[in-house]
Formats: sequence, C-alpha cells, structure tokens
Amino acid sequence: MRVVKILFIGHLAALAFGLGGLLIALPHPELWSGSPFGQRIFQFGITYAGSLHILFGAATMLLFGLLFVGPKKTLIFFAASTLISLGMELLGTSTGFPFGAYSYTSFLGFKVAGLVPYSIPLSWFYMGFTSYILASAITSRLKGRQHTLWSLLLGAYFLTAWDLALDPAMASEHLPVHFWIWQEVGPYYGMPIRNLVGWTINGLIYMTVSRLFWRADLDTRRLAMWIPFGVYAANIAFAIGLNLNVGLWVPSLMAVIFGLLPASLALVAGRRSAGQRARVRLQGAGQRRPYTKGGVTRRGGGSIIRLMSLLTIRTGGRMIVKREMELAVEGLEHIPDSGPVLIAARHVHHLYDGCVLQQAVPRRVHILVALDWVKQRPLRFLMEWACRMVDWPVLLRAERLQEQDGATISAYAPQETRRYLRSAIKDAVRLLRDEEVLVMFPEGYPNIDPTYTPKSEDMPFLPFRPGFARLVQMAERDGQTEVAVVPAGLIYTPGQRWHVALRFGPAFYRLTFATAEQFTSAIEQQVRTLSQDMPASVSRGDMAPAPGPKDHDIAPVRDDHYTVTVSSRTAREDFSL
Repeated sequence: MRVVKILFIGHLAALAFGLGGLLIALPHPELWSGSPFGQRIFQFGITYAGSLHILFGAATMLLFGLLFVGPKKTLIFFAASTLISLGMELLGTSTGFPFGAYSYTSFLGFKVAGLVPYSIPLSWFYMGFTSYILASAITSRLKGRQHTLWSLLLGAYFLTAWDLALDPAMASEHLPVHFWIWQEVGPYYGMPIRNLVGWTINGLIYMTVSRLFWRADLDTRRLAMWIPFGVYAANIAFAIGLNLNVGLWVPSLMAVIFGLLPASLALVAGRRSAGQRARVRLQGAGQRRPYTKGGVTRRGGGSIIRLMSLLTIRTGGRMIVKREMELAVEGLEHIPDSGPVLIAARHVHHLYDGCVLQQAVPRRVHILVALDWVKQRPLRFLMEWACRMVDWPVLLRAERLQEQDGATISAYAPQETRRYLRSAIKDAVRLLRDEEVLVMFPEGYPNIDPTYTPKSEDMPFLPFRPGFARLVQMAERDGQTEVAVVPAGLIYTPGQRWHVALRFGPAFYRLTFATAEQFTSAIEQQVRTLSQDMPASVSRGDMAPAPGPKDHDIAPVRDDHYTVTVSSRTAREDFSL
C-alpha cells in the first residue's frame, strides 16, 4: 500500500505541475524566461507534463488493482480498456465516428499509427477503472443482475461526467495550448453531442467486456475506497481549475453536482461495509456492542456527504472572495472555539456576505437561507437539494410571497410559508443544540440584490427582526444549551475590487438581559457600530455601542456584478414568532 500511496502522491503532484504550467507558466513567460533553470523546467513541462499525470494515474490504479482487486481482474480490465479504447480512438481520428471529427496534437506523447497518443488509452483505463470501482461500491447493496447492470451504467456515467467537465476547458480558445483540436462545431461548448455519446458507449463497452470475462461482480468490501475516489476527485478538480481559469462556471458546477458529489457516496458505502465487518467480528468474539443498521449511524453516514458538500461550497466561496474582493477580518477571538454560536450579521450583498463569513470563521458555518426569490421549479428543487446537502435551514419571507397579486415572482406559494418556517426552526434549533455555528441576517434583506431589496442609499440599515432571539430562546429550553450570539459588522468599499471589512464583536448571552427586546436591541446596536468606518487607532477592545448608527455609503452596483451565480444566496429570514 505504501507504493500505491507514493504513486498517488506523484499523480497529484503531476496534476498540480500541469495545472501550474497551463495557468501560470505559459501565460507569463517573464516568470521563467530569464532563468536557465526555469527554462529547463518549462521545456520539461512542455515535453512531458501532458502525459506525466496520466502515467502516474495509470500506475496508481494498476498497482491498486493488482494488490486489492486481484491480478486476473485487473489485467483483464487493463487489456479490455486500453485495446478497445485505442481501437475506438483510431476509428474516431480516422473517420470521425463515434466521437466526431478531431485530431490530437503532439503534447500527449508519441502517437500510435501517427494518430492517437499512447497516453490516451492509459487515461481510459485508470479513469474507467476508478469509475467502475466507485459505481460498484455505491450499488453494493443490490443483488445479482441488478448490481451488475447498475454498476456498469453508473460506471459509464461517472466516466462521462468527467468528460463533461474536462472537454469545455480543453476546447476553449482561451487555453494557451490544446491537446486535441475539434474539426467540427457542436452545441456543447463547441463540441458535438455525439462526443458525449461516444464516451458513454466506449466506457460501457469495455466495462461490460471486463465484467463478462470476470464472471463475477466486483467485491468492494475490502477496498480502501479513498484511493479510487481520490484519483477521481483529483481529475475532476483539475478540470474545474481549467474551466474556472477560462471563465467557464457552469461546467465546473456540473462537475461538482453530477460527478464529485454522487461519487462521494462510495465513501459512505465503504464505511458501511467496514462497519458490517466489524460488527460480525464483535459478534463472533461473543462481545456485545450497540450498533446501528449498516454499521454506522444515519447521522454519521450523512456527515460524509455533508462534509464533501461543505468543502465544495467553501472552495467556491474562496474563489469568489479571492477574485472579487480584498478582505480584512477583525475580532475572530470573539468566536468561541466550541459550543453553539449564532452569528447575527449585517446584510450588505446577497451573495458575497455568505462567502466572506464562510472563509473568515474558523469553524463550520451553517447559513439560514431564504429561497422565495427562486422563480423556476427546477431551480427550486436544485437549491433545496443543495441546502440539504450542506445542512442549511430554508425558509420563505411571507411578505414577499404576498406581493405576488397574480404575478409570478416566486416558485413558492404563500400557503407554503408556515411549513417552511416550522422546518427552519426545527433545523436551526437542532444545529444550535448540536453546538454548531449558525449565521443569520436579522435585517431580512441585503443592500445589494439583483431581485429585490427595500434598502436604499438613504436607508442602509433595516430594523432587526426578533426571530434570532426567539431561536436562541427555543434552543436553550433544554436547560443544557447556552448560545453565544456574536455580532458581525460588514463594510463594503467599492474599487477595482470590493474592499470588505468584517468585524466581530464580543458575544452576547440571552440570560444577561431582562427581556428579549433588550437582547435584540443590544445586538442590533453593536452590529451597527461594528459596521461603521472607524479610525485605525481604535482597537477591537475599544468598540462600544455608539449613540446612533452612522449611514454607510453603498455605491450603486453595475449590472456586471450580477453575472455571478446566485446559487449560494445567503439567508434572509422572516420570523414572526
């Protein structure tokens, strides 16, 4: 296993090296052209980087298969995938069938028959083997022919999902070099749809041939599933990096939703199998130990999927913060390292506020989200699914839905408000009692929103709604929970990029106030104080509630700021408890 890990690390390093060459070295020759050593590194990259990560990936999965899947099955899959794929690629580059008319450049190594680089069949092998192993783990609870059928279909699906992410960037005119060139134009980012069909068919053919020669389904119970998932995730991440560099957000999002997240289910299946084996060993030894169905608790299995989803959201938020703003954070010492925390924050930007808080807070963050802005039912389904994956409570603002008057301004109906409110309260109380961090925006609306906001330059703040105080009260009814409410101020200063100041103040505790109104008022006053421009000489410890709020100038935002995808829209609650 040690050699497998070394090869896997080599694969990751080669991917990073190739990505760095495409995104940094090629666009900026001034970084290396003046150094002989830099020139040698660049020449090495141009010659070998295109095929190096493929060689490491193929070596990783080949050795992994020989050691853990079995020599016979691994060699059968290797032979079927490379030979069938080579034949299909030779057919495609010669006739255009089944992928479309295309040709390879010289960056992927020497070509077989002068048409197909030797590394291409190897990439079909290691990504196909990875996809089939993940699919077999996910479908492991099925029996007989059902397991066989769905593992093949899901394996071909994972393989095609990788291509959905990789090909748009590779075909982009903004990429410094191209590894293959399309000679016909199609609707999917310049590529023909039959390319995706060809990918699926080719993968399905060599996976099916391998399974026929195996004469048995793949047993994934003893496999270290993190290796194939790591290889798959690394190649998806490579494709996402290329897409983001050339400005393609949709393929990146598709790669996460249709590739990375479904593939992560294999990790859950792997833990379930491990738990089942452990349970059998304990019972065989005559020991008694409580366990849940499948060897892991429902919450434990779900936490893996949520962790992957949260990592995806945090990565997207980090990219947005890095690209769109310069961030300064003060007062992180006021956020407790453990225990339940509710962050009551000023709401300035419909998207950026959530991204900023996720990057700044050193703990996992859950955001209370309002979805009444959604107008299309497919987007409603997608947004609710995404919120469930990251465990973000969802509610609807009643006054927004009541403004419909026959006009379609939301995919939600007014009568759904109460049901979503009950669900949001239940989820928020659960998170606080589980000692999580919950973010709320008590104003209910941001200053900057492409859909609707009652705020204006003359009214940069709205009165705080008391819902967050009621949530704290409900969470503390168990007699064990004590919620720290941390105020957070935000200041946005326009420039070439937004200059954003995020300030946290000392925590408030409900029981130190005589009434809920005083509690709400004190936190609102502190959030306003933290959101004021303050001289550099004022330290964080000197921040005290000011006599009254100071209006902060919010400059009008050009329409191009609204081109950012709003799928991570932050919370805007309407509590009338």
